[in-house]
Amino acid sequence: MKNSTKQENSRLNHIKKEYDILIIGGGITGANVLWDATLRGYNCLLAEKNDYASGTSQATSKLIHGGLRYLKNFEIGLVRESLSERRYLAKISPHAVRPMGFIIPIRSWFQRIQLLLGMELYNILSYDRNKEIDPDVQLPKYRWNSVTETIYKVIGLGRKSLKGSFQYYDYANPNPEKHTTEFILSAKEKGAHAFNYLSVTTLKRQNSGGYTVGLSDEITGKKILVSAKVVVNSAGPWADVIESMAGISAEKKLVRSKGIHAVVRNICGNECVVLSKRDGSHLFVIPWRGKTIIGTTDTAYEDDPDKFKVKQSEIVDLIDEVNYSFGFAKLTLKDVDYYYGGLRPLVEDPGSTEGTYSASRKSEIMHYEKEGFPGFFSALGGKYTTSRAVAESLVNAIDMFSKGNETPSATKFTPLLGGRYQNLKELVIEIQSKHPQVSGLKIETLVRRYGSTTWRILQGKGSDVFRIPNGELYYEEEVEYIVLHEDICHLTDFYFRRSGVGTVGKLEPSERNRLDKKIAKLLGWNVERLGQESKNVDERYQWFVD
Repeated sequence: MKNSTKQENSRLNHIKKEYDILIIGGGITGANVLWDATLRGYNCLLAEKNDYASGTSQATSKLIHGGLRYLKNFEIGLVRESLSERRYLAKISPHAVRPMGFIIPIRSWFQRIQLLLGMELYNILSYDRNKEIDPDVQLPKYRWNSVTETIYKVIGLGRKSLKGSFQYYDYANPNPEKHTTEFILSAKEKGAHAFNYLSVTTLKRQNSGGYTVGLSDEITGKKILVSAKVVVNSAGPWADVIESMAGISAEKKLVRSKGIHAVVRNICGNECVVLSKRDGSHLFVIPWRGKTIIGTTDTAYEDDPDKFKVKQSEIVDLIDEVNYSFGFAKLTLKDVDYYYGGLRPLVEDPGSTEGTYSASRKSEIMHYEKEGFPGFFSALGGKYTTSRAVAESLVNAIDMFSKGNETPSATKFTPLLGGRYQNLKELVIEIQSKHPQVSGLKIETLVRRYGSTTWRILQGKGSDVFRIPNGELYYEEEVEYIVLHEDICHLTDFYFRRSGVGTVGKLEPSERNRLDKKIAKLLGWNVERLGQESKNVDERYQWFVD
């Protein structure tokens, strides 16, 4: 890259020639595999061709949930697994989850009875939901809201034939991009190697066992070769591309489902509303950081995943569905402050005719030993909430391949960098006592964003404050910490994936200019480089007009 800095030119200097495991893909699955394998003592390298969490993992509805709708398909095992994993994530990263109520309007007595059974089953399957969980993020049992209570909580809801609503609880995950990266950074602290903007260009099996992998640094253009005893393909929607690169003909078919969301002005209360679309599928209206997220869509995508884009017509269709189901909203394109989309990788058996909405979110772990590729594993399908369990199963399989026996996984109880505390209130009080000069508001804001990483952030010194469109304040110390310690290579990494500063809409120009200059100074960018980086941020707010 033109204008690359001295630090960027040396970023691969410590990369090794040999690794136990090479992980391809820095989404939530790859991040969890890296974390689990590193904790079990493997020498690992993760390579992500774009930024961490820049694919499917940034395109979620920002929820950690058990998947109530999967009960309709009698996928009870998947729901129980999801509910267990929901608890583990709350245990190891309590700072990354928030309890959220979900309201389902009821318009017939049959629907009420049917959903009551579903609620009871969901409650039974989540019997241990608050076991060893910080009181700040414990989840209540479901409840029934009368018509009056429902209208009070969801003002814009159509009242025709309304009988009331069920309200149940799952978690919001305000910044899944940051959360995903935290798994990677936690593994790096334990000795793992991981690089964003490092793409796999060649993948060849060695006659003596293991694989030779060609890597290209997208920042500097440098090319290197490494060898690995095991390769893990966790490239999500690109998984079949990686298999083809290795020469593997997969028996399972990877189907890509396109999902988009829009961030709009605040149109709901404090709870998420579950609406029925005209085609019978569901739509979420989610309160988020003073804004509302609407989504998601679920349509088959058959083009090259590298050519993915969100079209204006798709955003218009999404808005129309919300206006139809939630008439109070009266949304237009002018209300869209930000949008995002991605591809869900779904696993389909040959000959299956299921649509993407009905297709299971189950995961598949493939070891292509019988096809002549011993030590080549693919993690296919799955969902954000269950990614830790997928990684545990996959590393178990690597254990059996490499050692002949499984070693215990520690990821159910080992906290991430920001999760090293038992009680949020006690953490706030402890930090306040050590930093009496810092305001209580600032400490509480930082703790809710970063958990125990706040200790490290407050080691920095800064007095500047940046205000973003939803009114949130970002402090100079947190900006410096993110930029210097969280693998920021581009301005878009900071705005849209680590800090969340840019995901609520465009900053006011003078505020944006101050922040851009601060980041450029920290990273040693010249004026030309900063100009290009700023332009890339601006382009992220423009959708494709079809």
